[in-house]
Amino acid sequence: MADELPLWFPPMSSDDSSDSSILFFQNLIKDVELRDTGTSNRMRYIERQREVGQETLMADYFVDDPKYNENIFRHRFRMSKRLFLKIVSDVEENDLWFQEALDARGRKGFTPLQKVTSAIKQLATGNTPDENDEYLHMAERTSRGCLEYFCDTVCKIYAPEFLRRPTSHDMALFIRSS
Repeated sequence: MADELPLWFPPMSSDDSSDSSILFFQNLIKDVELRDTGTSNRMRYIERQREVGQETLMADYFVDDPKYNENIFRHRFRMSKRLFLKIVSDVEENDLWFQEALDARGRKGFTPLQKVTSAIKQLATGNTPDENDEYLHMAERTSRGCLEYFCDTVCKIYAPEFLRRPTSHDMALFIRSS
């Protein structure tokens, strides 16, 4: 234990133990402050320009003359643009999380289009959540949240119609096709 104490730790005698302890802790705090290079594990805020992400997304796919046509959209999103927009509308209508709101700082949050794009890109192409940072200007944690809320909401909305037990007719079609 004595080897672990800094060299500047004063030897303690019975009459000045409290003064020595105070001095020790003051020196220890100074030492830690000097060693702190700003690379601690605390979270730091990164200014993301989510408006730029929205503008890029709109220009690429959703304006009158988009940068990428319907075929490229279908390839990248694994569905038609019409179906994609229907899903965006449905999840926005059924879950408050997808509705555009102000963030904690009073700035406009991500649009439903950005949130659903993040989730679909992860599902359709296997993108990791942090890959949305450069394109949508969305943090990994937000992107992961998009995926989780999207999956929950889609199951809630579409499960009664599309996730049902197969009927005997469905089974016959399945057996015939295999």
